[in-house]
Amino acid sequence: MAISDTTTLPLMADGHYAKQAIGTIDTTAPPQITDGHYAEQGTGIIDATTPGLLANGHYTKEANDTRETTTPSVLAKTIKANEMSDTTTPPVLTGGHSGCSDGEITKPGEAISASAIENGNLSQPVPELPFVSASLHSESPDDNVTKPSQQEEIISAGGGLQKDIGRVSASNGNPTSSIAPDEHQDTPLLHEKGDKSDVAVKAEASQDEKSDRAVKSEVPQDAAIDRTPPPPKSHKELAEMVMNVLERYRIASRSGISQPYMAYTHFLTMIEERIKLGEIIHMVLPAFPFKSPNRVTKVLGHLPDKAEEVALMHLEGLCKAVEDVYQGGCILEIVSDGISYNDLLGVSDEEVWNYGEAVRQLARDNNCTHIRFARIRDLLGMSSHAEEGEAKYLERVTEYRKQLTRTNIPEDFDVSVLIANDPDTAMTYRGYVKFLEKDLEFTDAYERNVSSSQIKKRNERVAKQMIGRGKAFATAISKTFLNSVRLSIHPSAETTKLSISLTPQVGACTMTPWHSTLVRSVDGSIQMSHALRVPALTHELIWEDGRPSYFRERSELFNWPGMDVEFRYMYPCGILIVPRDRGSRYSLHNVHMQKVRKLAEICSPIVLRGFTDTGDRRTFIAKAYDAGEVLPWTFGVLQEVKDAGRNDRMANNVVSSEAMPMHYDGMFKFVKKIDENGNETTASAPPRFQYFTAKSPSPTGSGYTLFASSRLFFQCLPKPYTAEEMSKVTWDCKNSGFWNNHMTNLPLVVPHPTNGMPCVRWHEPWPVWKTKFAHCLINIENASQEIIPLVDSLLYDRRVCLYFTWEKGDVLVNDNFAMLHTRTAFEGDSDRELWRIHFD
Repeated sequence: MAISDTTTLPLMADGHYAKQAIGTIDTTAPPQITDGHYAEQGTGIIDATTPGLLANGHYTKEANDTRETTTPSVLAKTIKANEMSDTTTPPVLTGGHSGCSDGEITKPGEAISASAIENGNLSQPVPELPFVSASLHSESPDDNVTKPSQQEEIISAGGGLQKDIGRVSASNGNPTSSIAPDEHQDTPLLHEKGDKSDVAVKAEASQDEKSDRAVKSEVPQDAAIDRTPPPPKSHKELAEMVMNVLERYRIASRSGISQPYMAYTHFLTMIEERIKLGEIIHMVLPAFPFKSPNRVTKVLGHLPDKAEEVALMHLEGLCKAVEDVYQGGCILEIVSDGISYNDLLGVSDEEVWNYGEAVRQLARDNNCTHIRFARIRDLLGMSSHAEEGEAKYLERVTEYRKQLTRTNIPEDFDVSVLIANDPDTAMTYRGYVKFLEKDLEFTDAYERNVSSSQIKKRNERVAKQMIGRGKAFATAISKTFLNSVRLSIHPSAETTKLSISLTPQVGACTMTPWHSTLVRSVDGSIQMSHALRVPALTHELIWEDGRPSYFRERSELFNWPGMDVEFRYMYPCGILIVPRDRGSRYSLHNVHMQKVRKLAEICSPIVLRGFTDTGDRRTFIAKAYDAGEVLPWTFGVLQEVKDAGRNDRMANNVVSSEAMPMHYDGMFKFVKKIDENGNETTASAPPRFQYFTAKSPSPTGSGYTLFASSRLFFQCLPKPYTAEEMSKVTWDCKNSGFWNNHMTNLPLVVPHPTNGMPCVRWHEPWPVWKTKFAHCLINIENASQEIIPLVDSLLYDRRVCLYFTWEKGDVLVNDNFAMLHTRTAFEGDSDRELWRIHFD
């Protein structure tokens, strides 16, 4: 689908556009809109000296206009770039980088001795890098200064202390930046490697340089800024948002495009009623019966494995996504239909019980707090009975099975008629016949050495029996859960239920966890397959808790000599690396950082947990040099990330406890470079990687760091949007406050510097009403503004975004190209502290 320009779509107060005829608009008093988007206007000649600045994170956009760009408007009083730093010269390693030795601080320019790194001591001299002065002064009224240790890891808000950096050249596709400078400040600029001096210098601008910069415009007072948040969503709007979440989890159609379905209106009305009453949205899903009886070619055993674990986390993500838009809550009730037909397939009642108990334990282990479980006895009105153990369950199960059919199937029921007249039943029947060919292949329940026609008849007979019992089971569910959203694991006509995929599988395959085995690529991609079809040459069987769990693509990156570690894929992205034996004391010093780096390029973020010496400053810094070329900032190499405790509007929200916008680090970090014509320009220079350790995590339930995967973004991108179309989109960004600038011609998609995969480049709009600090205004330059909410929603999509909880001592490496990230709010008085280093 071509992405059209919508330059005539004015924004409503709720963040949505409304169609409007093209006309001539007087923009001398640009509209103030509170939803975070531009007010878009028709063709006209526009004086842009006072562009409309909206309270929602966007600003006015004019189509085909003549605009004055030398006087961009800013919404808050500008401050000097040096307001963020302590005037005290920071401790440095050789070349001017932060460090300490046996409790002593090394002075600037003083080298650390090159002795062996033993127990956290340096074994090699740290490569010398130019010293960047950090003696910046504050202009705040009380002359308070923010120490370098009080900067925050999320630099989206830019990642840089540079502000007075002139105009970024638009030649060769580079973004252009108009920055309002402070005439009295000296801002350090980092030179790109290869520059003559190859050192960081102070950019003391000449008169010619100053004339090429944007002139700072008059700054409106705070009182002139509308901080009113958009009005709350109506009940119907919230219900539609919940349905949009459910849409994303639907089983994809063959075309890949979401098709209308009859159940939509029914569920929309049901959900809206729950919202009106302030009640929890309840969903019900029949699933997780037992493992296939074919443990030879289909599955790995009779107990749940990694396939069930991922499915549970996927469903938990669905519930959390609903709760993200409706804070009234969401619960998913999983009802196991195992005992309704296990005897037909030769699976014992004991196996059904053990499987169900293990699934429940998996949900507890993975903190799936939005998922509950019910048994068939709950459908029969026996929930008031005390919770029964295995012995009582096995004693009563035969009666449960009989009563289910007796009370929910009419006497004149004819399964053949149902199959012939009900599309959903017909699809389920055909699916049963197909999987029975494999399920019964190695069981003792049926005779062997029979003809193919006899096998076909047997399977059809069993499938019809399963349909009959399934009908009774479905009827019991509809009676018990009258006001619940009915979900299904099977493709259906979706007249009374919504068909969803249980796992984030690549491709259109819809195999369920209990009929297949999970197969992981190194990058974390998931496919479901019968176990016998997985090639041993390219994949290895991974064991967990003493039993086979899933197949993983073979790679030398998983070979860590001298360390017995486990590689645990997180949901939906990233790898957690932990010692297999908790008693092992592996030091960070001995970690192969080049393997960590390569893994991060493929499946970020990479987290080391349970290693020692992660809080030793010298060891932490030394391992950064093992990983790549360390990039200094004005405050040095290592940044101590913690709340500065400031709440004034001209402070920086990255050193606060506020939530942050989704972004990539270094967007506002600039370097001088020489273009192909030999001219010196200034360009944005984001680092390749972020490297963290958690000195002190935030309180439980707050201060998450969110990582959004570009790979998963494009995997989940709804049709008809494509990566190719999105790669044509450019955007611009106006940032108020500390990073006061205007960057244009920013590509939405860039190729990864190593593997060429498409990577999302984005800074989430950050409205004035969301923050006490600087806000950010975003505009799509050459396509529909509808791309803004599309990108924002996908980046926070639970299928795309990892909500990471820090533990003390965690070390994390993240690819700053493949991923975007942000941070949720945390308690302002907490002692949350991370250390961060950037490297290329």
